[in-house]
Amino acid sequence: MNEAFKKIARVVLRRFGYAGVDLRKDVGTGLLLPGHVSNLLKQMEINCVIDVGAHCGRYGAMLRHYGYKGRIVSIEPLPEVYEELTRVASLAQDWRTLNVALGASEMVKPFNVYSSRVLSSFLMPVNNIGEVLANSEVVAVRDVRMTTLDRIFSEITKGIAAPRVFLKLDTQGYDLEVIRGATQSLPSIVAMQSEISIIPLYEGMPDYATSLTRLRELGYLPTGFFSVIGRLDTTRTIEFDVVYARDQLAAV
Repeated sequence: MNEAFKKIARVVLRRFGYAGVDLRKDVGTGLLLPGHVSNLLKQMEINCVIDVGAHCGRYGAMLRHYGYKGRIVSIEPLPEVYEELTRVASLAQDWRTLNVALGASEMVKPFNVYSSRVLSSFLMPVNNIGEVLANSEVVAVRDVRMTTLDRIFSEITKGIAAPRVFLKLDTQGYDLEVIRGATQSLPSIVAMQSEISIIPLYEGMPDYATSLTRLRELGYLPTGFFSVIGRLDTTRTIEFDVVYARDQLAAV
C-alpha cells in the first residue's frame, strides 16, 4: 500500500477515534490506553483528574477529546513548557494548571533539563540511555520548587463535594516519591496511572517489581498494561504505562 495513502488513512481514522494496525508488526499497546482510561473514568465516577508531569497538556487534551467533562489539574515544573500548557488548558472549561513539581517533601531541588523536555527529571540518566532514547542529554540544571500532593490537595479539589480522583503520574522515575507525599490524599484517589520501567532509564529509579508491589500494598490493582517504548533490535519493552484501580476489599 502506498505510504502517503496509509498516512492519510491513519489521520482520518484517528479523527473518528479509530486506528489502523498492521498485525504483522510489533505494535505497541499504547493505542489502547485512551479507551481504557476513558471507560475507567466513567465506571469509577471520577470527577477530578490530577495530571502530574503534564508537559504541554496532551494527556488533558486526550481526556477532553474522549468525553471526560470533570475537573483537570495539570502540574508541570518547567516554566517554558508550562507556558504552552496554560495555553492549551485555557481552551477548555475547568482545566487548571500549576507550575510546580511534586515529591515526598517541601523543598527547592535541582531539576535536570533534558534536550527532549519530556524526559526532564530530578534523576540523572543511566549511561546508555542514548541507545534507547534520542535527545536524552542533560542540557541544564535548574532549581525548582517541590511540594507534596497532600499540601495542595484540598485546594485542587475545592468545590468538589466528594472528590473521586484519578492520579496520572509521568515524572520520569519519580512516581513513587510523589505517592510518598500523598498518603493523606490516597483515600480520595480511587484510580491512577503510573509508568514502570523494565529496564530503568534513570539512576536510582525503582524497578517495575518495586513499583507494582508498592501500589499493591497501598490497595491498587492493575487494570491494564500499555507499552510506552521498546527496542526493536531486541523486541524488549522498556517501559509500560500501568492503570490501577482501588481494590475495594483492601484498606489504605
